[in-house]
Amino acid sequence: MIKELIVMKKLAFVVLLSSFSSLYTVPVQALKSPSNSQYDHRIRYITYNEADVVQIETVLGVATHIILEEGEQYITHAFGDSEAYAFAHKGRHIFIKPKAELANTNLIVVTDKRSYKFRLQFRNDRAGSTYELAFHYPDSNDEKSEENNRRLAIEHGFHQSVKGYNLSYTMSGHQDIAPINAWDNGRITYFKFPANMDMPSIYVVDAEGNESLIPRTVIGSSNDIIAVHKVNPKWLIRLGKRALAVFNEAYDPNGVPNTTGTVSSVVYRINKGGK
Repeated sequence: MIKELIVMKKLAFVVLLSSFSSLYTVPVQALKSPSNSQYDHRIRYITYNEADVVQIETVLGVATHIILEEGEQYITHAFGDSEAYAFAHKGRHIFIKPKAELANTNLIVVTDKRSYKFRLQFRNDRAGSTYELAFHYPDSNDEKSEENNRRLAIEHGFHQSVKGYNLSYTMSGHQDIAPINAWDNGRITYFKFPANMDMPSIYVVDAEGNESLIPRTVIGSSNDIIAVHKVNPKWLIRLGKRALAVFNEAYDPNGVPNTTGTVSSVVYRINKGGK
């Protein structure tokens, strides 16, 4: 009976130890080693992860160049051993170089966008040292792609036709400020100009010859198209002292009403604050 009690106590103690060990399991350290360039193994790349510590191999007499995201700006840094390394920065470029042998320490860099954690591992041979380390940012690239898709969708909306294009336009006046062509879609009038030309002012001319400016939008991949929120029988283009009259020879007085507040039938203007 006594032996059975001793065995049971031992089993209970083992179970208790197992429970503690499962509760206090040491997490795996997230140390990340960069990938080598296919052209030179001393040039390396790595995907940014805020939870990773990135290892950099350093060697005496060799500087390491760290390249951050375009537009990213350095704020501050800290070494575990500040006497072991020289540090310099310019914009998104960071440079480090060991000042003594066995310079094993860590480095933290803080920018206006992120924080970086490095483990600096000293090596005796130059063959395995890191000359350059460039970061890749998948989240940032996804945001840029989404923003580009939104821009293209809006651009497409501005060019969308309502009922076909009217190309029946004639011009009279200073031809050196003339658009390459002019057209409308029954609601919006477009004027396309040479890419190297200063954008002129465009006035709508009423039946009595009065001129007035109206809202316009500059569009096109080269920002060379002026889209005005109206279709009219006559326009006047002015640049300095030069003037050019543009006539809509197929003007439709009925036109198409503008219900969006922009030059697009699918892009809407939102008024904030009741203005």
